[in-house]
Amino acid sequence: MGPADLPDDVYVRVENRDKYLRVFYSYKDGEQIGTGMGNEIVSGYVEAKSPDAREKGRATPDREPCLGAWMVIGAGATHGWGPLLYDVAMEVVGGAGLMADRQSLSKAAFNVWSVYMSRGDVVKKQLDDTENTLTPGDEDNCDIDTAIHHSGLKVADVFNSDWSDEDGADLLLGSPVMKVYTKEPTTIQKLKVMGRYIGN
Repeated sequence: MGPADLPDDVYVRVENRDKYLRVFYSYKDGEQIGTGMGNEIVSGYVEAKSPDAREKGRATPDREPCLGAWMVIGAGATHGWGPLLYDVAMEVVGGAGLMADRQSLSKAAFNVWSVYMSRGDVVKKQLDDTENTLTPGDEDNCDIDTAIHHSGLKVADVFNSDWSDEDGADLLLGSPVMKVYTKEPTTIQKLKVMGRYIGN
């Protein structure tokens, strides 16, 4: 679903609070419509946090810079309406890009990232593991838990093998959650033209 499919009384609201971003469907007054899990025709949200928020409280804050990407930390939407919110969130964070949660990811969320991996209007930047399997630099290093989980491999199998081998590289290169995604603000532009964008 895209901006043109929005019902007449539905808007997209963006709350960008420095280190936290929340994008959701709202009424004209900005009040959120449901939670994405009820009987509403259109409802949903996407939440993300900045690199600064991700690093807060970490014992080794420089170990996993993940190219400075914002990380999705929560999402839910009525069927078919999630990607529009992901698009807006991706466009709001700009060149920093958006990536999947590094620790926990539902099958539905994994499927969303799989679609982004094949979309031609989205730029993909490759992430690496913390052992520098793909590149010698640390700026692209990132946690790989969700990539392992959705690969079908067991964590013990991965780390008991030579992680720098072809299978390890394939897991990193082939996983949609081992990418940072960016896109031009085309969705936001359409919403603004329609008068359906509420931002702060």
